[in-house]
Amino acid sequence: MSDLLSREYEVNFSHIDNRGIARPSFVFDVMQDAATVHAEELHLGRTELRVLWVLSRMRVTLSRPFLPYERIRCETWCPGIRGASWYRSFAFYADEQQVGEAQSMWVTLDPDTHRILRPTVFPAADGYLHTARGELFEPLGKLSCETVRLHHVHPVCYSDLDINNHVNNAKVVDLISDALDLQKQPGFVSALQVNYTAETQFGEQVELYCGTVDGARYVRGAARGETHFEAQATLSALPAGRS
Repeated sequence: MSDLLSREYEVNFSHIDNRGIARPSFVFDVMQDAATVHAEELHLGRTELRVLWVLSRMRVTLSRPFLPYERIRCETWCPGIRGASWYRSFAFYADEQQVGEAQSMWVTLDPDTHRILRPTVFPAADGYLHTARGELFEPLGKLSCETVRLHHVHPVCYSDLDINNHVNNAKVVDLISDALDLQKQPGFVSALQVNYTAETQFGEQVELYCGTVDGARYVRGAARGETHFEAQATLSALPAGRS
């Protein structure tokens, strides 16, 4: 078992937005794939453990946007376990220069009841801890905003769903990007934290609310009066020639 997975991804045309840079969801797709592949290598895959892996919280920071047809190398490793959460870290490189990093917290669910299964119930968790590297980062915090307005309502459709039969975490980032009106923003998302608090399923009407807190943009997705996800995004100036 390797304590570090390194995997390369190309930013192809389908990942690019109207401004010529990669959508924020691209990096979430990359992290989801790398985490899945590494979990399989560590014998922690969904089939072997008979669980559903669900992303709980993720925070990404980028020094610049990803560009068309760049090859991005993603490194991922496991810094440890705390409570019910499995922690995972990421680093991103282009031309051997680090251009970003991320921290994430995941939970395992019973495939039938969707109740959280703590890492201590799995003997394989010992292997996870034995391959841990680096320091265990502080838990990603809660997000909130006192003043929000309704931006739009999104009906959950087939294209939003993943193998767990709920809205995929990267698709949630697309919904957040829609609420941020990125198509007309003068900057790129240089920092994004997303907290996933409830599953969002087919047919639900997701209300997207927006606000501003400490200079950052806040987005909340809710359905049937219940918060399903929250996000906080920081926008930075696009590189010269990309504005």
